[in-house]
Amino acid sequence: MNIEDDEKYSLVLEYAEGGTLGKYLRDDTITLKWENQLKFAKEITSAILWLHVDKGIVHGDIHPNNILIHKDTIKLADFGRSCQRESECYNTEVWGVLPYIDPKMLEELVEPFPNINQVGQKLPYKPNEKSDIYSLGVLFWELTSRLPPFDGLGDDIIMLKILNGLREKPVPNTNVKYNGLYKECWKQEPDERPHISKVNEVLNIIDSENNNLSTVPYYKEGEESIVHSCQIVLNKLSQKL
Repeated sequence: MNIEDDEKYSLVLEYAEGGTLGKYLRDDTITLKWENQLKFAKEITSAILWLHVDKGIVHGDIHPNNILIHKDTIKLADFGRSCQRESECYNTEVWGVLPYIDPKMLEELVEPFPNINQVGQKLPYKPNEKSDIYSLGVLFWELTSRLPPFDGLGDDIIMLKILNGLREKPVPNTNVKYNGLYKECWKQEPDERPHISKVNEVLNIIDSENNNLSTVPYYKEGEESIVHSCQIVLNKLSQKL
């Protein structure tokens, strides 16, 4: 096949009946429990782990509409901006969905070529593995909030907030370690963000602790004792009144 071919070609892809993760998260008829949020986070992380570690590929455009769901399983899609590691990511054009873009990429719009090498040459910031990690952090927050980051704000305001290091607030009653993990992922400085292997490790720890909590035996006798004590206190209070 070449540029001058008149033939029409088709590409057959796997069908994902669940649609995009973005659509899934906004569907109020779907109940998304913590166990499922964690499951999705682990599956997305596994996909990125495979890309970064096994294949040396930077995805470059991670956001909910580039993630598909098929039979309650995550499928990472759209590799149009992918490249082989940082050294081969020649395209430095800022591209993607604003809230998920590496802040260092956004800085290019404000101050082109802010990075300086050892001999004083100004260099463009290239998409790299830590760019994917930043996007992943924002995505982890969205799994618990089910809302777009900075929902309702204009692009100028969103960009200003991100460049100033501002992020969304954690959703109340979310797992503390999970909150801490995505806060590490969306740090402003790429070198301060964890490697994907570390992200995977922490998620496995959270999952293990979650499973241990779910197997704690339920002691009905203890509950009955507490209820009985409360009834005694209430009876005494009513007598005084």
